[in-house]
Amino acid sequence: MENFSTQWFLAFYVSLGALLISYGVFLLFKTERMKEYLLSVAENETPPPAWKKILKYLLLFTLPGLFLSFIPFSWIELLFSLWALLIIFVAGQLILVWQHTSQAILENKNTLKRKIRFVAANMISIGIVLFLLTYVLLERSEILS
Repeated sequence: MENFSTQWFLAFYVSLGALLISYGVFLLFKTERMKEYLLSVAENETPPPAWKKILKYLLLFTLPGLFLSFIPFSWIELLFSLWALLIIFVAGQLILVWQHTSQAILENKNTLKRKIRFVAANMISIGIVLFLLTYVLLERSEILS
């Protein structure tokens, strides 16, 4: 079971890290396009269905990770799983109060490009951290031995 736990977190770290870095780079280069997208979805009364799907799949991968962080017990994987659950909770709150979220997007259209770039930089840095976590996991596991 320990080997499965290690493989689970390896797959999770690598895939999520690659997604965050690639989408962060995309946002840096396509900031104007994302701004137009956000302004268009903010005019809708319901949040974009894709956002709900992303959160649902992130939750589906995080919950087993939370359980597997105890086999063998690892503070790093436990903290990562709790951090991911916090991100899901915060993003879910933004979707639940969509009327306020969309209003805030529309009211801050002048600073939206700067905020998108800030999010992109955070995504890239978190992706790099996930690759560092992959390295730490490989170093302490028996997969390389």
